[in-house]
Amino acid sequence: MERPSYGYSAEDHPEQQAPPVCPRHPDRVSYVRCKRCDRPACPDCQRPTSVGVLCVDCEREISKQQAASRPRNAMGGGMGRGKPVVTYTVMGLCVLAYLGQMAVPAIVYGLGLFVPGYAMAMPWTFLTAGFLHGGIMHLLLNMYALYVVGQYLEPTMGHARFAGVYVTSLLGGHTAVYLIADPMSQAWYSGTLGASGGVFGLFAAMFIVNRRLGGQTAQIVVLIALNLVITFTFPNISWQGHLGGLVVGGLLTAALFALRPKAAPGADRQALAKRSALLHAGAIAAMVLLCLVLIVVKTLTLPA
Repeated sequence: MERPSYGYSAEDHPEQQAPPVCPRHPDRVSYVRCKRCDRPACPDCQRPTSVGVLCVDCEREISKQQAASRPRNAMGGGMGRGKPVVTYTVMGLCVLAYLGQMAVPAIVYGLGLFVPGYAMAMPWTFLTAGFLHGGIMHLLLNMYALYVVGQYLEPTMGHARFAGVYVTSLLGGHTAVYLIADPMSQAWYSGTLGASGGVFGLFAAMFIVNRRLGGQTAQIVVLIALNLVITFTFPNISWQGHLGGLVVGGLLTAALFALRPKAAPGADRQALAKRSALLHAGAIAAMVLLCLVLIVVKTLTLPA
């Protein structure tokens, strides 16, 4: 029985009889096709999904589209994990440092305490003193403040930016202590310790973030004012460190918002996120450099 040819035969189109080959590997025959672009895909180029198979090119394109539409935090970075891991890490380090203070106080205080007169010989104390505390109540108050602020601020800013603001605020607090301390007074040889400089920096960061996002700022203003009153009322509190951390944290957070690229309609949001990360890393580095320059200038102007 002869079948109708409709005016042509299979011999007229020999390419229709050629087996399908993978576009990325023309030497491989494949009868499996991508469900998105319908091109053949060899086993090395197949990406199984719940329904059907994607080729490697379509999988990359879809991943890029998903990354571009992924939600971003207030600073333009990825949302990341939900838990404030940086906050918990800092709290854990402070607790471990306090246990060390209880076990071997002479060693911990001797190596970690910030003393302006010895700061140039022990420069690491600009940061390590921020993990030491003068007593259990001092530790608990700072850790409670850090926990409350970190629960909100870290997911909003992102882990890396939150850590950058906190550590830079610690440095800024001890930089202020070093700059204001009189080399001819007892303050030059008085020790400073505690996470308060970093916490005050986070207070300022929360104020800036809430203001830029249209949130309530009255409560954080009252919190900052109350803590400043306590700072200047009770003895043996380093008001220099608190103010230094507050100023550095506020300025740095404001700079992060100012440097965040604006996302126009249709813009590559993933590229903008990478640009934002580079600009923000530069801002944090610039603030650290500013603190170091101020420290060097103060050191060079000390009396012989």
